[in-house]
Amino acid sequence: MADVILSLSQVNKTYVTRKNGRNRNVWAVRNVSFDLKRQHIVALVGESGSGKSTIAKLITGVERSDAKSGSILFEQKPLAEWRRHMREYRRHVQMVFQDPYAALNPLNPVNYAVGRPLTNYKKLRGQAREQEIEQILQQVHLTPVREFANKLPFELSGGQLQRVVIARALASSPKLIVADEPVSMLDVSIRAEVIGLIDELRTQAGVSFLYITHDLISARLLADEIVVLYRGTVVESGDAKTVVREALHPYTQLLLQAIPNPWAPEQDENFDMSLLERTGDDTGCVFRSRCPHAMEACAKTAPTLQPHGEKQQVACLLYSAESREPVNS
Repeated sequence: MADVILSLSQVNKTYVTRKNGRNRNVWAVRNVSFDLKRQHIVALVGESGSGKSTIAKLITGVERSDAKSGSILFEQKPLAEWRRHMREYRRHVQMVFQDPYAALNPLNPVNYAVGRPLTNYKKLRGQAREQEIEQILQQVHLTPVREFANKLPFELSGGQLQRVVIARALASSPKLIVADEPVSMLDVSIRAEVIGLIDELRTQAGVSFLYITHDLISARLLADEIVVLYRGTVVESGDAKTVVREALHPYTQLLLQAIPNPWAPEQDENFDMSLLERTGDDTGCVFRSRCPHAMEACAKTAPTLQPHGEKQQVACLLYSAESREPVNS
């Protein structure tokens, strides 16, 4: 476990909503477990509402998980204990948000945004701080440094702004960066550059990344491991290349079929996008109402994540019993 920097075990998060005069618990995260190793990248993949951003909030301490719901360990220490030292925790665990325009104050120049963490966490001032700012901007390839340091956010492109946000996160010398859809608002050509930068930083700066995305292809290119979420539940996880090339869970397969996938052995021309419409209830398997291979047993039993081969885990009854005929195929 010494090489594991972040560990989630049976983590739950529910929100209370009110409908027809009654309170109703809504699951946002249900029994989620996964590990993130040092200098590795784990991609959380799933559609909107799958619980990805909620997990990010739990890890960064913005939200608290349900009482008695499992544990979140950072550096083998429970998050509950870190809460007594949140300043230190936030220095080690930084966040990169989806929208770089909203993440930066439009009135403050780049050197202020990057320099603020240097003052707050490292107590750097004056020339020492300016030198550190220059090094960080070079690290994220914002050069010539002096040209970018005094620019305001409106003077930068979306890709340059996201580099500034990454630079700000790096300023505190974090051990973990949670990147929530960091490339979704960027042009396709710029996305590749930012993905390459993240991969470079995990090697050169020794940072681990939790990469949150809805795109399995970028996850396969960047991540070491992929965790596929559906309605707050992990339905498949494992080695990134293996999960994309040999997707087991019907939900993972549908996600891949919905996008151009150069690694897929074949594409189903009869794929029905209506299968991606959310319907039904949460009885049994959470994906049952949308699954093209749903069986009678799926309405009664909620599958748990089980090993399949050496590099994958899957939560699906198709892989836990034999000789079952699909109900709708």
